[in-house]
Amino acid sequence: MPLKFLILIVNVCLLLSACAAPELERLEDEPASTEHFTLLQSRRTHPAIDGCQRFLVALREGRYETAYRHLSSDTRKALALKAQAVGWQGEDILRLGKIPTSPDLKQAAPFDAVATFALPAIATLQLLTTPSAGSGTVEQRVRLKGVDGKSRELTMRFEGLAWRIHNPELTAAQN
Repeated sequence: MPLKFLILIVNVCLLLSACAAPELERLEDEPASTEHFTLLQSRRTHPAIDGCQRFLVALREGRYETAYRHLSSDTRKALALKAQAVGWQGEDILRLGKIPTSPDLKQAAPFDAVATFALPAIATLQLLTTPSAGSGTVEQRVRLKGVDGKSRELTMRFEGLAWRIHNPELTAAQN
């Protein structure tokens, strides 16, 4: 009897191991592929790079509210203050591509979100060694390399359980 029981357990284990693994679900706003932005080194990229990619994909697809949520709280606040003067929301600046410079909206400066936060045509994104600021804020630097050879560094800030683009120049202008 014990031999039959052992054979039964082995057969059950074999059957269970033959079952297919459950299919993973994508996170909200996760791009279908990161290959457009990164070199194929591995199938897993750092979450800070994923956050940058989600922002750029949302902009490209015209999902401005989603792109706006991928900005740090300080960066969103800076855009909201500029928009508030004319009764707009912060994401309206991304959507309309301009920043109001007068309360009556007769004057507005052009605003290119891709140029402000990234590069127009990205070949690769690279995670950089980032020293700790020691302020309780968790940040990560990312280098973007464009297809034209230009490069730019971004600051990604970890807030609300997500990596978000932080633009220190834009937030410094509000102070």
